[in-house]
Amino acid sequence: MDRYLKTTKIRYSEDFKLFICKEFMTGNYSLTSLRKRYDIGGKTTISKWLKKYGYLTPKLVSSCGMAAEEPKPSNPDKSRSQLEKELQEANLLAKAYKKMIEIAEQELKIKIIKKSNTK
Repeated sequence: MDRYLKTTKIRYSEDFKLFICKEFMTGNYSLTSLRKRYDIGGKTTISKWLKKYGYLTPKLVSSCGMAAEEPKPSNPDKSRSQLEKELQEANLLAKAYKKMIEIAEQELKIKIIKKSNTK
């Protein structure tokens, strides 16, 4: 029996990659479920696609997890439109965090978020 198996690298079309990213962003599927459903190899493949196509920022995606990024100092000369853009991005990131936690709770069957009125 061969100890070393020959592996081939599968190339996915851009349309397929975008389709998978959009499926994930609907919130109906987790990264793991999409990998299994479409037989996509590699644990970080879809995360890399999400990052590549701008669905998630590098702050959120690091090996299917979350990576810390140092905050940048604020500039008092920023225009209102720039601040509004940043607020929209922050709101989008908050939604993404909530969705990731929700998916993790469903897959792992544990409570991650503590209820505020408990002791």
